[in-house]
Amino acid sequence: MIGYRGRGLRTLQAVTVIMYTAFCIQTVQPACSDDNTADGGNRVEMLMWLTDPCRYDRWTRPIPPDGNSKTGAPTQVSARVYVYFLGSVEAQQLHFTAHLLIRYRWRDDRLVHSSSKSSIQGENKLKERVWTPHVYIVNEHDSNIMGSGRQDILVTVQPDGTVLYSARLKVSLLCMMNLQKFPFDQQTCPLILESWTYNNTHLELVWEHDSPAVLNSNLRMTEYNLVSIWTDETVSEYALLPSENKRDKKKEYSPTSVEHVHYYGKFAGNYSQLIVNFELEREVGHYIMDYYVPSIMLVVVSWVSFWLDPNAVPGRTTLGTSTMLTFITLSRNIGSSLPKVSYIKATEIWFLVCTAFIFGSLVEFAFVNTIWRRKTNVELKKVNSKHILKSTLTPQMQRKSVSVDSGIDRGATGASPTVTSGKLNRRDNRSRSLLTVGDVDPAVCTNPEPLENFSIRVPTLNDNKTGGSGGLFTLTPQEIAQWIDQRSRIAFPVAFLIFNCFYWLYVYV
Repeated sequence: MIGYRGRGLRTLQAVTVIMYTAFCIQTVQPACSDDNTADGGNRVEMLMWLTDPCRYDRWTRPIPPDGNSKTGAPTQVSARVYVYFLGSVEAQQLHFTAHLLIRYRWRDDRLVHSSSKSSIQGENKLKERVWTPHVYIVNEHDSNIMGSGRQDILVTVQPDGTVLYSARLKVSLLCMMNLQKFPFDQQTCPLILESWTYNNTHLELVWEHDSPAVLNSNLRMTEYNLVSIWTDETVSEYALLPSENKRDKKKEYSPTSVEHVHYYGKFAGNYSQLIVNFELEREVGHYIMDYYVPSIMLVVVSWVSFWLDPNAVPGRTTLGTSTMLTFITLSRNIGSSLPKVSYIKATEIWFLVCTAFIFGSLVEFAFVNTIWRRKTNVELKKVNSKHILKSTLTPQMQRKSVSVDSGIDRGATGASPTVTSGKLNRRDNRSRSLLTVGDVDPAVCTNPEPLENFSIRVPTLNDNKTGGSGGLFTLTPQEIAQWIDQRSRIAFPVAFLIFNCFYWLYVYV
């Protein structure tokens, strides 16, 4: 019984050793052969032989030879951008959309296959077998690789080891806009490409020398006009531990941050950047026809009240309030598509001034209507704007009574009966005067004469100019109200015309 158990144990051990040996034989890869067995094969066999893990590490960047550096020179990646389409610019969300074709080019000496005269092309499968740079979009809001059925990716390996990697992208890019002159603004929206994995000591991004950014010849935009496009190269600095030189007062990278580049990751070192700038100019035709022209018409309509009678309260009130409410509704529609910013925009300046003109017409009506309803005449030294406004705005509680010598002259007999006391109330509508004579002494009229033999002298404005009242002029409240309306018909349009001259110079210069 004991012997049987001993034989079973030895058998189990032998089986275990055999299974372990077979597993090791399967997992251990055979050594790579130096002979290129794929020289006479097709391109697929050539690709499999070049990218075999035993001779190609896809996680390691291609290092160009450099005798002055232990780690080699930085890998240079050239880029080119083709713009298919630029979509609408969302001012409220501060981003715009674009359809792009981006191509990167670099040299990988590990993929040289000069024995083959044709290039090797592939899509995702080839991309997964070779090293590709990880370049991301800094101002990306959203992006994805386009394609129907599968992603639009193309990788080409040329015989001299040059690799071309192309991808078609749909991106939504952030654009920090300056809306001070909206809608007469020009925006510069960038596309920023930056290395993610390697800093500029290991990887350098450069633009192609010929045509780094190409536009679709049939490119059209709805709200904007593409004025120009240009490229730029820069370096992005990420410093976590800057050291300050107290003598020179300059900030430099501390040795600790430089030595621990891999420890701090993206927060240490300088990274290469490529920038494509799109200069966009907003089309103003829509805003001119839908906002500026209607608002100018509303302001002009509010001036119609200056030609109405100052006592026409319902008509002038309705006209002023309706134009004000219509203009406010119009302005709310134009401002709903804009973000809330801390500075004042050109449309807000226009809104405030137009509102002031419409509101001013309402205030002018309230002012002239108040003057119209006064019952006391106004005495003036001179009939001009200064004295009329001064006397109207600061009325006196007690006016000097104008003494008028009214006589009754006999035309035939030469007798001159005299009126001892009289009251003169003058309501002049530029056509008639009303005279009331009362409290006449009966002793004067002992010998009454026919009325046709008497003449009554009525004082007029010309009499006041040379009369014994110290050179004062007398105007009725109705005359003053009409005088203010006449001046407003000229002052409001002239002031609005002057504002327009300054406003359009501001937005276009």
